Amino acid sequence: MTKRVVIVGGGNAGSIIANVLSERGIDVTVVERSDVHVYQPGIPDVAFGEVPLERIVKPISEVIKAKVVKDSVTKVDVENHQVVTASGRKIDYDYVVVSAGVENAKLEGFPEWHSLEGVTKLRDMINGFSGKKIVVGYYGVIKCPAAPFEFAYLLRRRFPNADITLVNPVTNPPEIQRPMAEILGKVSKELSVKVIRGFKIKEIDRSNRVIFSEDGQKVEYDMALIDTPIRAGKEFDNLVDSSGFIPVDKETLRYKDYDNVFAVGDITNIMVPPKTGALAHFEAKLVANNIYADVNGFGKEKFDGSAMCAVYGPGNKGMFIKMNYQKSFALGPSTAFYLAKKAFIGLYWLTLTGKLL
Repeated sequence: MTKRVVIVGGGNAGSIIANVLSERGIDVTVVERSDVHVYQPGIPDVAFGEVPLERIVKPISEVIKAKVVKDSVTKVDVENHQVVTASGRKIDYDYVVVSAGVENAKLEGFPEWHSLEGVTKLRDMINGFSGKKIVVGYYGVIKCPAAPFEFAYLLRRRFPNADITLVNPVTNPPEIQRPMAEILGKVSKELSVKVIRGFKIKEIDRSNRVIFSEDGQKVEYDMALIDTPIRAGKEFDNLVDSSGFIPVDKETLRYKDYDNVFAVGDITNIMVPPKTGALAHFEAKLVANNIYADVNGFGKEKFDGSAMCAVYGPGNKGMFIKMNYQKSFALGPSTAFYLAKKAFIGLYWLTLTGKLL
């Protein structure tokens, strides 16, 4: 009997798993509510007008070479081996992979960083800015923690005479992230970006344009770009733990004691390495290979936490950061990493086949 794999979410990880398994003859169904796939690391390029929006968006039908059900998921019923959708469908599975991404908390008056609607608002905000004081920051758990630094560096390039402050809630980064923190700290100093560590946002007074921290600090702004906390969508409340994410074994990406339930990408409770597209990519490759191995009785691999990211830096230079569960390193700034990051906007679509990287 052919094994049925249902994938919840057709983003980076979901697309890779679907394409790898369907090419190997596995019966794959992807449940995805959107018509389009967005290359999220390209959002800063669009926000700063360096590439058109069309370069980071493709129809789902061009990205996923498997059956796609356009619908929203309301529940993953792990006891009855079914994915329940908003239209009332109950899709049976032998294996399920939850790769639905996360939701950002809403913050009135501040564009969300990771959506198509948000990026156009960010672009309009940046294009219309004529003030002096810029604040970039975040609070809670976010996607790639290098992103606020990258935004600050791109803002410095656009507004060379602005006062730019980055408020960072983390006082001391985890030991494994120190190489990343050190290189970002060095570049921030070089670009005169003031970094305030341990600044946990408590309140934003939009009328007076002041941001207050929990310990009484405050910064004024003419323009503020704030990345908001993420968590799994409410439809996965039966799966999440107290962190707001789906708990998984970090070596297998399995959910609790269920041999046929996996979660990958931003939605898992893995916090180190940080949540990045590359982490989701490598998780997806492992889960696809292990599901195929399980179906065919082969030996399975263990995930080592491999992740990487490239970050725009000073001028036309970039940094490269790589880590796994055990160690990390950071390189740059160099022109090569900047050019590689630009080139990857086009190469990204090839990675979704599972044949590149």
